[in-house]
Amino acid sequence: MYSNALPLLLHLTPGDPEPVRDQIARQLRDRIVRGEMAAGTVLPGHRQLARQYRVAPSTVETAYELLVAEGLLTVAAEDEVVVAMIEPDRRRDLVERLQLEQLVAQELGRRELEMARDVQRRLLPPSETTGPGWDVAARCVPARVVAGDFYDVLRHADGSVDVAVADVAGKGFAASLIMASVKAMLPFVTAEGTVAEALADLNRRLALELGRGEFVALTLARYRPAEHVVELSNAGAPDPYLIRSGQPPLPLSVPGPRLPLGVRGEVAYASRVVEVTGGDRLLMLTDGLPEARDADGEPLGYQTLEAMLAEAPSTGSPSSWISGLFDRVQRRTGRAPEDDWTAAMLVPHESGANA
Repeated sequence: MYSNALPLLLHLTPGDPEPVRDQIARQLRDRIVRGEMAAGTVLPGHRQLARQYRVAPSTVETAYELLVAEGLLTVAAEDEVVVAMIEPDRRRDLVERLQLEQLVAQELGRRELEMARDVQRRLLPPSETTGPGWDVAARCVPARVVAGDFYDVLRHADGSVDVAVADVAGKGFAASLIMASVKAMLPFVTAEGTVAEALADLNRRLALELGRGEFVALTLARYRPAEHVVELSNAGAPDPYLIRSGQPPLPLSVPGPRLPLGVRGEVAYASRVVEVTGGDRLLMLTDGLPEARDADGEPLGYQTLEAMLAEAPSTGSPSSWISGLFDRVQRRTGRAPEDDWTAAMLVPHESGANA
């Protein structure tokens, strides 16, 4: 009856203060939420699993019932349960809760973790920002409670606007501290000069501060509404995409050195200028999206990501467009992010002025 059921390798400790029922539920919850057990996977019946681990059938049955009540399992037949379908937004909420619980278990206080997460969120601009002649929508989904990725939107007195998307090497608290430092430097290095000069200045500062193995991949785009052009410079990040209705997404490669920031003290970064019109969309992202892995451990890849971009609707708000992209990536991979996912979209207006 259970020949198609997934064998479960659990690590149960009968003498542990945590009840065996809760150990079973916790370990299964972790695998389901992280996408290691796909929707529709058949689990062993509670009697079969009880015999395997020499526990009472009621213990396994109660553990299953807990997960059914949480919407993570569904009852398919008598003594047979399957993994339920989880919507992307709910999966992200469950992952965040799971991360908090795991870190609290490692003797980090929940209050301190929540404060760190809230402080970092406040460091980021709103997910939607509007200025004269442009809109920017952005989203950052941390792989842990706090992220190493970030985005920023910087307005200038001449009417231009800078959009930055960055990925600090590593994850968690160490990366988030570097992220905060880089974000604090950005307004100063972008105040004067070109985007390439801004990256060169930022690189010199970081080379003095960062240790071995620490670096930052960053894309910087400056939009000048009066001229309808975007100036791009790139330090080790994925190529941004120019998205135009009826055309395939166009990767915008910047010539010259692409070394991430902080690796070497002097780097002569280059830039390129791209003309944009109303209806165009410039998408900047970190490598967490194209490198997101499916249940088999295979990365999504840039080719698949570009196909998703090509299939995306050409209408709708920039914010809904970004959310739709994240949802499609999560449905395709079927698991929680192992790396931060961050993207920002710049949408110019034809008029150069926004009512």
